[in-house]
Amino acid sequence: MNSVIRIALGNLWEHKSKTIILGFLICFGVMLIILGNGFLESTRRGLEKDFRANYCGDVVIHGPSPEKGQLTLFGVTNTVSMGSLPKTPAIPDTKELLRLLEGVDGIAQKTTVISGMGMLSSEAVPEDFEVAEDQRSNYPYFYYFAGDPDSYFDMFTKMKILEGDFPSRTEPSILVDIRLKNKFENYYELPLAVGDKLLLSAFSVAGSQTLREVSVSGFYEQPDPNTAILELCYIDQNTARALADLTYGSVYARELPETIDTSLSSLSEDDLFGSDELFDFSDDAVLEGGLVESDLDALLGDTSLRDKLNMTDDGAWHYVVLKLDNPSAAPVFIAQLNLMFAEKGMNVKAIDWKAASYDFASTADMLSGIFTILIVLLAVVVFIVIMNTLIVSVIERTGEIGTMRALGAGRSFIRKLFFTESISITLLASIAGTILALAVSAIVNAIGFSVSNTVAKLLLGGGSVSITPTASSILATVIVILIGSAAANLYPVSVALKITPLKAMNQQS
Repeated sequence: MNSVIRIALGNLWEHKSKTIILGFLICFGVMLIILGNGFLESTRRGLEKDFRANYCGDVVIHGPSPEKGQLTLFGVTNTVSMGSLPKTPAIPDTKELLRLLEGVDGIAQKTTVISGMGMLSSEAVPEDFEVAEDQRSNYPYFYYFAGDPDSYFDMFTKMKILEGDFPSRTEPSILVDIRLKNKFENYYELPLAVGDKLLLSAFSVAGSQTLREVSVSGFYEQPDPNTAILELCYIDQNTARALADLTYGSVYARELPETIDTSLSSLSEDDLFGSDELFDFSDDAVLEGGLVESDLDALLGDTSLRDKLNMTDDGAWHYVVLKLDNPSAAPVFIAQLNLMFAEKGMNVKAIDWKAASYDFASTADMLSGIFTILIVLLAVVVFIVIMNTLIVSVIERTGEIGTMRALGAGRSFIRKLFFTESISITLLASIAGTILALAVSAIVNAIGFSVSNTVAKLLLGGGSVSITPTASSILATVIVILIGSAAANLYPVSVALKITPLKAMNQQS
């Protein structure tokens, strides 16, 4: 074996130009793969760290799953509703769910959340106001969260209050993301300060617009300035329930009380509108007494139930968010929770941070898929280049191979020689590519690149650009390249084994 290695290294040195070209291609390919994997790993880790620490926790429990789309912490996604936003279902019985969770070990903290999407305007905007051309795409849309005031801000503590305070517990108020403040001021050309009144609107499931006046309680900055999340504001829970249509009627399906008169439902249209017998609309009847309150009560019936059902439900929440004692055990913990919910017949579901932030995490998965395709294409190109280079090398070394065969070298010796040469080039080039990739990673991380474009942040999973190669990805890359190099040898080696001393002599003559 030692003789094979010495001859192989000697051949590589003798054909330095081909060795350098082939080694450079492999080195460059390895470097690109390691850097790409390192970038994707850094993106995934940064996204997970940001969302678990500041928005999703380790586990999110939501209510009934929608028939279409996917339910995330930011609402229903992957579906389109004509003229309205899909409604986020409320947890059927939050008090019962929280009581059940009290007996579950492993939960460090828990809180409740309402979320949605809204937009800001102000009565101070002049009636003849026209948006500047360069601001037309910057309408102040935003996500809003409303958390339990007794627990939410104790769980998520890293936000930076720049001015003012958290939303009021009793008054309609909003804590504004500083990015939204800047967008509002640029769009409306108006200053925005603590205490100012704003009009906060959201679209209901029916397509109608719900409008509420709120006062600015303060301004804050996201814990991670390079976060992928769009502008996010925090509002009081009563305003959030009104915007999200969390009324008693929408949260609970109740049976009709026996006191409700349902006799009209049995009448046909002709009975109702084709006859004057049901109601007396004669001139004398109208002129004599007119319509009084008792007449309206008789016509409409008791509206007290309707009024109650239209009230916001002060116990309604969209989500329960958990932080665990052992965050790494989240997958097992979620599986156990869902099993318990199924056994108790509870129409709720526990999901992890990735499912809760699907709109954001899916972009990272999309980039990972695209990069995987590029890696496959790169591997195919490198495979073809290696194979062609080795075939040319075999043809140029016909005389050498024939001489070795004449001196008694068997087919196994020739096979070992070419495989040793190929593996040696691949291994040395892979080591060089790994070193270069680590050096480039260190330089990029030291410089600290970042992007400010909103679309770029969404695609990259955040504005920070860093590269974090892992030992497992490096080892996997080197192994794949070695296997590819060995596979690329199969055809050239088969060509070399067909060379006989007589064929070599005929070619030389």
